Amino acid sequence: MAGEGGYRRRRPEDTVLYEAVRRGWPAVQGSMPKRLREEVRRYQECGQLRYGFVEVRCEACRALTLVAFSCKGRGLCPSCATRRAIETGVHVEATLPFVAHRQWTLSLPRTLRLAVVKQPSLLKLVETTLVRAVWRWQRTSRGRGQRAGLHGGAVAMVQYFGSRLQLTPHLHVLVPEAAWDEEGRPVEVAAPDDAAVEAVLKRTVRQLAKRWPEGAPPWAEDEYEALQAEAVQERLSLEVDAAPHSSQRLVAVVQGFSLHAGTWVHGNDRQGLERLARYGARGPVAESRLTRREDGRYEYAPKGDSPPLVLTAEVLVKRLLALLPPPRKHLTTFHGVYGPASKLRSRVVRAPEVATTTPTEPSASPAAPQKRTRLDWATLQARTFGEDVWACPCGGRRTVLAVVTSRRTAEEVLQNLGMLTPRRALPQSQAPPQLALAL
Repeated sequence: MAGEGGYRRRRPEDTVLYEAVRRGWPAVQGSMPKRLREEVRRYQECGQLRYGFVEVRCEACRALTLVAFSCKGRGLCPSCATRRAIETGVHVEATLPFVAHRQWTLSLPRTLRLAVVKQPSLLKLVETTLVRAVWRWQRTSRGRGQRAGLHGGAVAMVQYFGSRLQLTPHLHVLVPEAAWDEEGRPVEVAAPDDAAVEAVLKRTVRQLAKRWPEGAPPWAEDEYEALQAEAVQERLSLEVDAAPHSSQRLVAVVQGFSLHAGTWVHGNDRQGLERLARYGARGPVAESRLTRREDGRYEYAPKGDSPPLVLTAEVLVKRLLALLPPPRKHLTTFHGVYGPASKLRSRVVRAPEVATTTPTEPSASPAAPQKRTRLDWATLQARTFGEDVWACPCGGRRTVLAVVTSRRTAEEVLQNLGMLTPRRALPQSQAPPQLALAL
């Protein structure tokens, strides 16, 4: 049985990425901050039984199965990143109402990408400004009589990477094509066209220019600098591929900002909505695209027809570490009527975030607020592969006997069962060679 992450079919130490990290990490670990060293350490321990496990036994055949814990990392571990993407997709599908949703994807100019990575508050400013610009267009699209008293919703997901493992922070925002009045009744809004997408992006850029804090990277101050920013972002078409494009492509480019709004799902397409949420919450690297070449280097295949990337283990580790999200920052945020502080949320969302429990005895003190429960490993397996992990091949049902969290206890149990394997530690980092001193 796989590790606690659920969808891992083989041990992480048997994957190509784990081998690449094992080979490339010693050369770069000396210059990395503590949080990155901790991230790599947790990835090394992910899925290994010696660091803790859950003991499961079948009630019929008495077969014993050990399920290892996962590291629950946010970027380096593909298995745990997939778990978070699945959890986000399931929660979004179970929460959002049955209305059409459109994905607004905003890319930033190259001159601002490093700034929003170093200062996550700047990226949050871009996110809220875009959401408000979309809401404003939705309210005015039905005429000024419908402008007041309507409230919108949105789910924003942040990604810090591109398909070619480049550092390119951008936003995936799911916005319903509906607004809600003060009573929580939905009001349908029109789908955007090319002019609407361009108007939303222009307003976003204007508002950002006003709110951009002092000391941040300079904004385009005149029309010529705006042309330069646009030239950085947009590639001119060659004569050989100058075929006419559709007038409904729903893409706009302003001062290096690129906004795409051509992807949407119907209100009854719940699987499509879940796929969009999973795509926005996915991790930076896919193990299926990474292979090892005969010369010892690694090849990563990007999406589409782009040529593959050929990297050494050291370069690959450096690039993956550069794509990790900032610590203690939310990657998925709910806005408007979808937000937890909205008064209309209970009338708009389909289901509460947590299951209600009936107390056995009345209590005089008010109940403490509960957090949304995470999907357990068995539910993730059933959601991803369609299999019931509690069902034993013999026909019986499995039950949990014990949870071992101590490494010492875990190694003792593994040794008694004859399952303790030698620990595969990473090579120690070495100082650069020095010339011998002649004394």
